[in-house]
Amino acid sequence: MCELFAINSGEPVELSPLLREFFTHGKENPHGWGVADLSAPLVRIVRSVERADTSLEAERFLSHPHPCTNALAHIRAATIGQVEPENCHPFAASDASGRHWTLIHKGTIFDFEPLSPYFYQQNGATDSERILLYLIDQMNRKILEKGAPLESDERFAVFSQLVGEMSEGNCLNLIVFDSDQFFVHANYQGALNLLVSEEAALFCTSPLRSALATLAPCSAWEPLPLCTPLAFKQARLISSGVSHGHEYFDNEEDTHYLFQDYAGL
Repeated sequence: MCELFAINSGEPVELSPLLREFFTHGKENPHGWGVADLSAPLVRIVRSVERADTSLEAERFLSHPHPCTNALAHIRAATIGQVEPENCHPFAASDASGRHWTLIHKGTIFDFEPLSPYFYQQNGATDSERILLYLIDQMNRKILEKGAPLESDERFAVFSQLVGEMSEGNCLNLIVFDSDQFFVHANYQGALNLLVSEEAALFCTSPLRSALATLAPCSAWEPLPLCTPLAFKQARLISSGVSHGHEYFDNEEDTHYLFQDYAGL
């Protein structure tokens, strides 16, 4: 069910050693990888359907230094959507105000009817891409109502409402960057862990030993609070929403659904 990685820092951090360890989990998540360097105004995204831990393209990427303040990475275990480049994360889009958004997702949306129309608009076939398109439309609706770009707290309010509505009955673990702040949400045990130091905030499905050694020797990885939307900027928590209470638990019906969909890959 994929793994997520993100870093949010006030000062540039060398990304390659962290990703090198993160990509070793590609054996369990063999259906592609992707990285978004979010530090510059022009977001750079690299994606591949190769297995991360054996990918020559990944090795070429990691062989060069990548100092950055903000980044997202994803390794994919496909559940919805074929093993194709357009189904690899991260996904990116811009809202009506020109703000650029980048998203990674771990989980599955089993039932949320408002996502259905985006099946005919998306480039790939994943529910994750549909989440981003729906999020952009919700932002655009608020921008139209206001008649002006949204402030950071207004964008966080839209995100908080969206994850609260979408989480019921669905596995929704997200990291979203809006070109200014990170929005983070998890509703499944073990989906995301958090490591905070003076220099950086790191998010990862599986805690990275290299992060403790290089960035936070006096800190420890902790589980991200469940069912509570959060916003981070320059390694600091700046907004915390109210828990919606929709924790996701594995169940036989959803497992059968995933098996049927995965059999078609």
